[in-house]
Amino acid sequence: MASPTLITPTSKPTQLSPIKPKFTTTTTTTTITAAACQPRRREFLSLATVILSPACLFPVTPALAGTDEDYVKETEEVITKVRNTINMDKNDPNVANAVAELRETSNSWVAKYRREKSLLGRLSFRDIYSAINAVSGHYISFGPTAPIPAKRKARILEEMDTAEKALLRGR
Repeated sequence: MASPTLITPTSKPTQLSPIKPKFTTTTTTTTITAAACQPRRREFLSLATVILSPACLFPVTPALAGTDEDYVKETEEVITKVRNTINMDKNDPNVANAVAELRETSNSWVAKYRREKSLLGRLSFRDIYSAINAVSGHYISFGPTAPIPAKRKARILEEMDTAEKALLRGR
């Protein structure tokens, strides 16, 4: 282990040399300065960027989240996994694996359906999204083996029930 070094001030401060410009430009009628070329270079680069941008070469199409049947099927899977995971006994050795699987499933579900405007107004989407946030937030904050408090667990299960009823009604 190295010993700490003490820095002591010098008895006589030294002055720093003033900053001098590296070059000076003199303009003559035959000499082109760098400042005069700069606007043309910028115009060229911006034009080249627009022409060669991938968005122009490959038009971006929005990712489709799938059909309504896919949404219902995947949402039911998420509901089942959330219920099974939060109802597991805290002494069960598979809790950490179940939580990891739930997080992976819920992250993919959220990533797939969060930007779908036709689903944002649905009751089932709102309730599932809220429940996933509550479950994920709990396990992120307290770890995968921490049991969910009874009050939070009851609210999550209630949201799952209302979401499941809404899915059956097509909402």
